[in-house]
Amino acid sequence: MSLRFTAGAAVLAVACLTVGGCSSESDASSAVADSCKPAHPGLTTLKKGTLTVAQYSYPPFSTYANGKLTGIEGDVLTQIAQMECLKIAVVPGQSPAMITNVQTRRADTTLGSWYRTKARAEVVNLSDPIVVSPLSLISKSGAETVDAISKMKIGAGTGLVALPDLQKLLGGNLKTYADTDAQMTDLQAGRIDGVVLGLGAAVQALKDHPISGAGVKVIQPDPRIASTASPGQTNFPTNKSNAALGKAINEDIAKIRSSGDLKKIAEKYSYPVEATEPGTPNLL
Repeated sequence: MSLRFTAGAAVLAVACLTVGGCSSESDASSAVADSCKPAHPGLTTLKKGTLTVAQYSYPPFSTYANGKLTGIEGDVLTQIAQMECLKIAVVPGQSPAMITNVQTRRADTTLGSWYRTKARAEVVNLSDPIVVSPLSLISKSGAETVDAISKMKIGAGTGLVALPDLQKLLGGNLKTYADTDAQMTDLQAGRIDGVVLGLGAAVQALKDHPISGAGVKVIQPDPRIASTASPGQTNFPTNKSNAALGKAINEDIAKIRSSGDLKKIAEKYSYPVEATEPGTPNLL
């Protein structure tokens, strides 16, 4: 996962991890008109009239700059807030804090390609899927099978859902990283043979770090890496005590999908349109 912060944002991220919230949330949307009629009246959020969003930089899903939340999920969440007549307040931080911030009521929700997993379902409510992000490999070899990967030196992020399976498969040939930049640097230098990421992150990583001869391949289904057989579905987690907010988000996602807006958002960020039809909800 890519973690890019200015020095000031890094200080704020540490504060978010160590205290019960951040005192300097950033508004990512303008004031809501008094005439606005919410799709779901009476929703309760941490701050009245505001949707507080825990956010870290993870293009093409989540980007925050110049007071605006963007990316595939950023655009969807912004539209949901507009449908519910809510402003957005962004609480920036590092990826390991995101789910915790929702669980401990420091944020109403979070974004950044969070897969629907059994472990996460135990601590937060998971929304219906937004898009799928199949597990993919960046390499020069064009490898796309687990057999091929098993003979390679691979880099993976510490938060990758497939990490336990990769550890079993690769042993000492797996190197873990705190951020995508370091993985791509090692791939460029030849210290590893490939980088495993979700599809969206892989496409963005290669765009940010062009490597001659390298490409992205979706890893073919193989039971040795469970998440290849059941592609990860992204979602907007909410606190277990706020079922009404989760229900509203689900219904809003359905409207955004049925209207065709989700496909337009995917196209805007050069993401495969077919990924906007994630199918039956699953848990990895």
